[in-house]
Amino acid sequence: MLAYYILCVAFILYRLSKAIYNLYFHPLAKFPGPKLAAVSHVYEFYWSIVRDGEFIWEIERMHKKYGPIVRITPRELHIADPTFYNEIYAGNPHRIEGDYRFTRSTGVTKSMFAAVDHDLHQARRSNLTKFFSKRSISDIQPIIQDKVERFIKRLEDSSKDGSPANLSTLSAAFTADTISHYSYGVSLGCLDGESENILTDATQAVLALSHWLRFMPIRFTNAKKIHPRLIENFFPKAAVVLNTHRTISRLALDVLNAKEPKAPHENMFAALADPKLPAEERTLGHLEDEGFVVLAAGTETTAYSLSVTLFYLLDNPTIFSKLYDEIKAVMPDPSECPPLSVLENLPLLRAVINEGLRLSMGTLTRHPRISPDRVLQYKDWTIPAGTPCSTVTYFVHTDPEKFPNPWTFDPYRWIRAAEQGQHLESNLALFLKGTRSCLGINLANAEMFMLVANLVRRVDMKLYESTTIDCVLPGKDHSVVIPKDTSGVRATIFGLKTS
Repeated sequence: MLAYYILCVAFILYRLSKAIYNLYFHPLAKFPGPKLAAVSHVYEFYWSIVRDGEFIWEIERMHKKYGPIVRITPRELHIADPTFYNEIYAGNPHRIEGDYRFTRSTGVTKSMFAAVDHDLHQARRSNLTKFFSKRSISDIQPIIQDKVERFIKRLEDSSKDGSPANLSTLSAAFTADTISHYSYGVSLGCLDGESENILTDATQAVLALSHWLRFMPIRFTNAKKIHPRLIENFFPKAAVVLNTHRTISRLALDVLNAKEPKAPHENMFAALADPKLPAEERTLGHLEDEGFVVLAAGTETTAYSLSVTLFYLLDNPTIFSKLYDEIKAVMPDPSECPPLSVLENLPLLRAVINEGLRLSMGTLTRHPRISPDRVLQYKDWTIPAGTPCSTVTYFVHTDPEKFPNPWTFDPYRWIRAAEQGQHLESNLALFLKGTRSCLGINLANAEMFMLVANLVRRVDMKLYESTTIDCVLPGKDHSVVIPKDTSGVRATIFGLKTS
C-alpha cells in the first residue's frame, strides 16, 4: 500500500513539475496562447474528443484573442497567416519532417504518411511519384470514365424509382472504386448494388478512429490478432475498418506471392513490390499500410470536394446553365467525353472546380511540419528548430484578402484573377505543399473534371427539397471535414439528356 501511495505522489509531482516547465521554462514559453493549452495536451483532448472535433473552432477563437501566432499545445505553434504558409510547408532543399503525434493517427505506421524522417519519407514517396504523375493519370481516363458511367447508371436508376439520389455517398463510392482499381488492379465495386453505404460506413469509421489514434497510438494490423466476433460486438467501427484492411492485405499478398512479378507500372502494389527496391520495403506490412492510406486519402477528401461542387452548382442555376453551354460545345454527343486535357482548358469548368476545391477545404485538421535544422522567423517571433508548426487550410481558403467574400461560391473570381495576370491557384492549399504534399492531386483533379463535366452535360437534376447549405458547411474536424448536416447532398433526378 505504501508503494502505491509513493507512486501516486511521484506521478503527481512529475506532472506538476512538467506543467511548471511547460509554462515557464519551455522554449515556447514566451509565445501567446491559453495557459491550459501550454500545460498539457488535455486541452487539445477536450476540444478534439470530448467536444468531438471542435478544436479547429477553438484555434480560431485563440487567434482572435492572441493574434496570428498561437501556442496551441505544449510543443506546437499554429500560424494563421497564409503569407507564412510556404515557410512551414517548404520544398526542397529544406529538410521537413512530420510530427509523430499526427503521423501515427492513421494507425498504419509503415506507410509513407507515417514516415517522420525526411529521408525515409522521400524514399517511399519516390517509389510512387511516377505512378501518380500527370502523364500516368492521363493514361487511365478509360478507368475513370468507366466509374463515371456506373455513377450515372445509379442516377438513372433513381430517376426510375423516384427516390432522391445521395450525391455524397455516390461520390465516395466513385472515388473508392477509382482509387482501388488503379492502385490494386481490382475495384472495390462500391458503385455496384447498394455497397456505397458500406463504403461510407468504412470511411467514417476510419475518420473517427484516426481522431482517437492521435492520443492512443495503435496499428490496425495488430488488431487482426483479436477474434473477429469480439471486435464486431464491442468495436463495430473498428470491425468495418479491419474488414477493409483484410481485403487490402489479401490483394497485397497476391502480388507478393505471384510467380511472375507484375510490371511496376501495372498497379501500386506492383510498384511497391518491385524487386529493385530494398527487401525491407517489399514487405506485407508496408504494402498493407500504404494501400490502406491511399484508399482512405483517395476516397473521402475528393468525394467531399465533389459533393461541395455539385451542391453549389445545383444551388446556382445561372452558373450551371453557363457551364452546361461551355461543356456542350466540346461535348456535343453526351455519350462521348472529350480528353481530360480539353476539359482542363475550359475556363468556367476550371473555375468551378477550383472554387469547389477551395470551399471543401480538403481537411479541417492541421498537418504539423518540423524543420529539424532550421530556425524560422515569423515577424518578431523566432521559432526554435524542431518545433511542430502548422497552418490549417481553412484559414488559407477563407482569407478575405486573397478571397473576398470567402463563403460566397464565385467561380468568376478565378477568371477575373487570370485576366489580371494573378495566379490565384497558388493559394489552394488542400493538397498541402512542399516535400510532403499530397501525391494524389492529379488523380483528384481528373476525377473532379470528368465527373462534374459528365453530370452537368448528361443528367437532368435539381437539389432535393430538404437539402440545405448545412450539408456542405464545415461542422467538425474528424481529420477531414464533417459537415453540419451529415445527411449528404441529395438530388432529384429527372432523367438523362439525350442531346
